[in-house]
Amino acid sequence: MSLIVQIQGEQPIFPGNACVHCLQPATQQIEIVQVKGDVVRKIQAPFCDECLALRRAKSPRQIQFERLALASNTVLALVAGAWTYTQVSDLGRRMWGLLLGILVALIVFGIMYLITQPWAAGFRSPETKAALQAIAIKDFNWDTTTLEFANKEYGERFAQVNRKE
Repeated sequence: MSLIVQIQGEQPIFPGNACVHCLQPATQQIEIVQVKGDVVRKIQAPFCDECLALRRAKSPRQIQFERLALASNTVLALVAGAWTYTQVSDLGRRMWGLLLGILVALIVFGIMYLITQPWAAGFRSPETKAALQAIAIKDFNWDTTTLEFANKEYGERFAQVNRKE
């Protein structure tokens, strides 16, 4: 269960040097970013070392998927490049065939990489997903910022500290 808190302005005050995810003493600040059209809102949220490690962790299934995707993307790119080379070389232009084959291989690899990376994120562990969802900028405008906290207790503390009197 999460808690949504709206504050005035774009610079929130975080309570007592506590980690946003687990309430342990925070050691570092992580930049949380939200883009809306041409406007970008950034805030620095406190996290402890353990939660930072969780945010960066990859599950064994995610690593396995990324390796498999890298191998299959490479093979697909090489096949596409080789096919392009043979098609252009048959026209008597070997040098152009080679250059075009390399270009096609790079483009195919890049496109497949962009497609498979979001899929790999689906294999994250539940702990990593929870640490990544500890805080989010839900909405903002010129004078308010709306944040969502996964840890309700932290969200309540945050709301108290940021309450305008």
